[in-house]
Amino acid sequence: MTSFDLSRITCETDVQHVEYHESLESTNKLAREVLSDLLPLCPSLVLTANQTAGRGRGSNSWWATSGALTFSLVLDVADLQMLPDRLPLVSLATGLAVRNAVADLVPGHSVFIKWPNDVLVGGAKVCGILTEQHTVEGRSALVIGVGINVNNSLAPAPEDVRQRATSVFDLRNGHHDLTDILIALLPEIHETIRGLRDRQPALLSELNAHSLLNGLKVTIQIGQATTSGLCRGVDESGCLVIDDGQMIHRFNAGTVIKWR
Repeated sequence: MTSFDLSRITCETDVQHVEYHESLESTNKLAREVLSDLLPLCPSLVLTANQTAGRGRGSNSWWATSGALTFSLVLDVADLQMLPDRLPLVSLATGLAVRNAVADLVPGHSVFIKWPNDVLVGGAKVCGILTEQHTVEGRSALVIGVGINVNNSLAPAPEDVRQRATSVFDLRNGHHDLTDILIALLPEIHETIRGLRDRQPALLSELNAHSLLNGLKVTIQIGQATTSGLCRGVDESGCLVIDDGQMIHRFNAGTVIKWR
C-alpha cells in the first residue's frame, strides 16, 4: 500500500504518469536516470514517501524524513512554449506556487520566498527547490525537485538543521493529507510557470511582494567572493539585484549567506 492515492493524482491533475517508490535516494536523481521514459509522458512525476539523500544546490544536502512531501515534476521544455531567457525563472515561479500553498496551511504565519529556491516561514526554511535542465535524444526537459516539510517534525533533526528549518507539523501540530496537498499544488505550479510566458510582469510583482530579502541588507557569496548591499528585488531575468551604494549588481547565481 502506498502513502499516496496515485489514481487521484493522475485523474485530478494533468500529470500523465507517476513514477512512485516508497523510498528513494533522490527524486531528481531517479528522474534523470529514467528521463527518456518520462519525457513522452510529460508532465510526469517522480514521487516518494521517504527521500534518503535529497540534494540542494551545489553540494548541499536536503534533510528529510518520512512525512515530508518530496517529488520531482518533469516537464518537456517544448511544451512550455517559453523563451529560453525565461527558463531561469522557473525555480522562482515554483517557489511562488509553493509559498502560496504553504501559506494556506499555516494561517497567521508569514511565508516568504528566499531567492533563488527556498520557501521560509518567518526565518526558517520549510521548502527547498532544485531545478535542473537535461537533454535526452535531442529533447530538453526541466526536472523540478521540491521538498516540503509537511508532516515530518524537525525535533529529531540535527541541531544545525533545527536552527534553520521548520515544518508545517511543528507549526500547526497536526497532520495533513499529502495527496490532497499535491493535487492542489501541481496545478498551481503549472499555472505559475505558464505565467512566465503570459503574464510575466504580474508574476514578478507578486514574487517581489513575497520576497524575504527585498529592502534588507544582504551578503551574497559566489565561490570565495562576497558582495554586500541593499536588496532591490528580483529583475525580469530572475537575477537578484544588489545596490552596494556605489553600483548595482545583478546575480543570476549565488548563495545569500546573511540578511538583516
